[in-house]
Amino acid sequence: MTQYRVPPDAPYASVRVMTSTDDRTTFNVLDPSSCPKAPWPLVLAGTGKQLAAMGRDRGLEMAGSSPEPPSRTRERKVAVGKRLYVAVTSTAAPPAEEVRCAAGVSFIPQAGAQYEIRYSRDEKAEHCSARVLRLQPAEDGSATVALEPTQQGFRALRSEYLCEAR
Repeated sequence: MTQYRVPPDAPYASVRVMTSTDDRTTFNVLDPSSCPKAPWPLVLAGTGKQLAAMGRDRGLEMAGSSPEPPSRTRERKVAVGKRLYVAVTSTAAPPAEEVRCAAGVSFIPQAGAQYEIRYSRDEKAEHCSARVLRLQPAEDGSATVALEPTQQGFRALRSEYLCEAR
């Protein structure tokens, strides 16, 4: 899989992705410009017992802190000015059956802004959701959170669903 990257000189927004599970969870960026051919997923971040940690981008210094432990949280840069499609997929860990749950969310990141993508999933990987919150940094380093008004959901279990929804 190819990793999602923002060019070094490009303006960017910061995003903290997090999951409610210790099971393998991947956050993939999908580009709808390839439709009707299914978009190739670009890995934004991954967490979980069976996935190597991808760590944080240096210098993001995001406001506030994640409500999830560090093993379930990653911070990344994302491109700005156009709708970003993020498909979040998690897989139940053994001895559970191979069950996947996916949720998609898109939003329009603004330069210099900070966001969280919060993914929640039940223990059996039967129900899941993703939402985007915008962080408003405070002087003391904390942040207030509000729903991102540009967010939209989409079916994300297979990347071709994005094309079908457009």
